[in-house]
Amino acid sequence: MNPSASGWINKHFPKAILFSEKKYSAEAFYENLRATGFIYANSVSTLTYQNEKVLVDLTTEEITKINLFDSLVVTYYASSENPTKQDCLEKIVAFYKLLEKQNNSFFKISLFKSSSEEKLEKILQHRIQTNENLVQKNFSNLITNALLYIDVLAFQHYLETEEDPFAYSQRLEALFTNTVLLAFEEKGMKNNYEKLILRLLQNSLRYTKITSTLSTFEELNFSTLQSYSEKKYLLDLACITVFSDEELEENELLFLKKLGKALSFSEKIVTEAIDNMVFFLKKHKSQITYFSYSNAVKHFYKNTHRMVRVLILRNKKRLITELSESKELVVLLSKSTRTELNEIEKQKVKSQLLDICKSVPSLAIFILPGGSVLLPILIKFIPQLLPSAFNENKIE
Repeated sequence: MNPSASGWINKHFPKAILFSEKKYSAEAFYENLRATGFIYANSVSTLTYQNEKVLVDLTTEEITKINLFDSLVVTYYASSENPTKQDCLEKIVAFYKLLEKQNNSFFKISLFKSSSEEKLEKILQHRIQTNENLVQKNFSNLITNALLYIDVLAFQHYLETEEDPFAYSQRLEALFTNTVLLAFEEKGMKNNYEKLILRLLQNSLRYTKITSTLSTFEELNFSTLQSYSEKKYLLDLACITVFSDEELEENELLFLKKLGKALSFSEKIVTEAIDNMVFFLKKHKSQITYFSYSNAVKHFYKNTHRMVRVLILRNKKRLITELSESKELVVLLSKSTRTELNEIEKQKVKSQLLDICKSVPSLAIFILPGGSVLLPILIKFIPQLLPSAFNENKIE
């Protein structure tokens, strides 16, 4: 299943239903979703795919997209007496139409896509992205919206009340943003990590803007948060905000306890929230964006490296077929694993690889202007596809 290609919702939907039928309580579902990293804006796994081999072939953006879709489906099935696939998809599309009513570009999705599945695929792609421009996304990899769980909460509110979800989302976003910024004020000097998180938060906002004038903690109306999930999400956002530098100072801990009390949580629940957050961040540190942001060029290469790997794995059969018809290229590639190619041989490899990329639509990125700079990464991965007889350096 490829979440970046058309038709993925139809193929994936049975998996989402299977998870929905487990009938988790609101608390248990939230804890499961948090364990994937979705709540922390760093999805590293999904609710429906526990197989690590499946996840290796997915980008962070695709994993986030699956988690958002699964969360919406689970919410629908938990709220409906006679749920059906078609009604589920139509309800989600109708919800987003109301939520995005002030976004003119959003309605282009509805105009050119006929089925609910097609519309929803485009909607989810639009929702998971931040408001950064393309260049910034390429270099920072801040490609997913940090406040996506608000969509899930708003959808639940919409199903329960049938009210316009826009006002609810706007209110929730404003309260959450103000609280997170107050948590930031508990820090002394802001390092690059905190600045990056602040930028991610700012580029995730849909309905409000960050201003220099904040409400004080006492002025915030936490009583508007009624459900366990609303309160727990705010607490978890605050936890990951203050711990972004991998330290929890005394004043930051006091702030979290103060917030927990305002949300009617015991100190035990606050401590558990902190422990869960610390465990997740430490376990998945290497996969989390802001912990690897010290060198923009290195970070860009790392992300590109992963993208090329995903492309190769998804087109493995087609690539092997094309390579088998180009014996000279296979010989040169296998030779490159043992010794340096001369300039003429390198040029042949480049030319023949580009010809192969032309025959595989998904690899069109390599034949675009500037795409040839990615060829060394492509060359690095291709020997792994070749029969073992060609790869003398392979260790069994």
